[in-house]
Amino acid sequence: MLSEQDIQDCRLETIRDVIRYAMTRFEEEQIFLGHGCADCYEEAYFLVLRALKLDFSDLERFWDARVTKKELARLLEMIERRAVDKVPTPYLLKEAWLTDHVFYCDERVLIPRSYIAELLQDAFDPWVDDPEEVTSVLDLCTGSACLGILASETFPNAKVDCADISPDALDVAEINLENYGLTDEIELIETDLFNNLQGRKYDIIISNPPYVTEEAMDNLTDEYKHEPELALGAGVDGLDIVRRMLAEAKDHLNDGGLLIVEVGDGREACEEAFPELPFIWLSTENEEDMVFLLRKEDL
Repeated sequence: MLSEQDIQDCRLETIRDVIRYAMTRFEEEQIFLGHGCADCYEEAYFLVLRALKLDFSDLERFWDARVTKKELARLLEMIERRAVDKVPTPYLLKEAWLTDHVFYCDERVLIPRSYIAELLQDAFDPWVDDPEEVTSVLDLCTGSACLGILASETFPNAKVDCADISPDALDVAEINLENYGLTDEIELIETDLFNNLQGRKYDIIISNPPYVTEEAMDNLTDEYKHEPELALGAGVDGLDIVRRMLAEAKDHLNDGGLLIVEVGDGREACEEAFPELPFIWLSTENEEDMVFLLRKEDL
């Protein structure tokens, strides 16, 4: 906790000053950037503007606006927590951005991030002919429900289910559904994968499941250690959850249905574990081989 004297000694007056100071602290403490920001400037810009409840487009207008003493005290405390305690900025702000959508998040869920979000913007073209003909979608291992919410926009005629094993995660998902006015449209289901989904079938199942290997879990940066272990770790090769999913997914897909799963850098492990499966690896703007697609008929 910064003392009153510490705050006075900083001699920071404007938003410009605070962002510059935050960049310096982040560089000094060598923060790890793994939750959406490309560099320390972006991280400082995100933290300071959103902590002040300003839109990203407001920076030019308010760059030299003075911050109050109360605002400065709060900003400096958040900057130190980010720099020294390595708390990810989305947890400090209680918000994360995915595509152009904002989601509530806290330490009960993985910070929203997924290559599937970008693929949803294109409605999984060319694998889905007509987004309006999709009638049912499952977001499995939903966490904050971010992908389920995006799917509900992409497929306007689909009944969307969001499922997770963690009741804490589903509490966060409920907040996001309320924020988007979707509590009556999207159903939240507490379940260990498909256990509580008997009899339910879908046109599309999407999932960003735990896929971090045992070795990687042992070497997580401090930032990732703030996230729930349940949402990250998946055994020696990172495929513990994916194996179970592949064993049961066919029973929960309609004819012609699609299974779309993010596995990070697990392509080699997937192809080694399931050499008979014709994985289709989907590309995003900056990455390839992070997300696979399988048809029901392939499983």
